Amino acid sequence: MAVVNEFLSNKIVTRLNYGMVNGKEVIKSKSYANVRVSATNPDIYQTATAIAALQVPALEDVQLIRQDLIFDDGQ
Repeated sequence: MAVVNEFLSNKIVTRLNYGMVNGKEVIKSKSYANVRVSATNPDIYQTATAIAALQVPALEDVQLIRQDLIFDDGQ
């Protein structure tokens, strides 16, 4: 039994801080799909910070979410 994985997709998630609302800190997430598998971490971070710079809320963090399919190849 050989367990293998197959790449499905990458997406960037940015968490944005909207400040205090009614005494609570408001943080919202925005997702950007279809990130190329060849994109490097510095490229992804630079792109996310450039997008966030166009928005009013402050950027909290950048996440890269990779989705793989894991299965038994039957061998």
